[in-house]
Amino acid sequence: MLLNGKISAEIIIFGLIISAAVYIFCCRFMHYSPKKDLDCLKRLPRLAVLFFVLLREIFKSAFALLPYVYGGRKPDPAVVRFTPDGVESDMGKVFLGNCITMTPGTITGSLKDSTYLVHCLDRSMGEGLESSAFVRAIRRWEGK
Repeated sequence: MLLNGKISAEIIIFGLIISAAVYIFCCRFMHYSPKKDLDCLKRLPRLAVLFFVLLREIFKSAFALLPYVYGGRKPDPAVVRFTPDGVESDMGKVFLGNCITMTPGTITGSLKDSTYLVHCLDRSMGEGLESSAFVRAIRRWEGK
């Protein structure tokens, strides 16, 4: 409809047929299922909570970096290794690594098994990562 610029019955019917064919293909060959789709929809509100936790943590760490940027405070960089409790799914592990990387002052260097290697601008930023707000939100998202 976007490419055509107008809406007509033929375009809607053709779109529904093509969408159904793609969905059936995905269910058959890519292991999708209506049950998995419903599970994803049920997790959507918890994903929204995770998004707002991420925004809050980004703002908190951005303000924590102000003394380093404008105040002349010298950073004490550190590499922290930690294993979070309760994050079990592969998607949850990836979410946690990305959330840590998106907050200013920390970068996830590697993830092997369930152990993260995180570079922190200051040693204090690496304290408590295994029980951080991200870990709690991801555990809720996973349904624990």
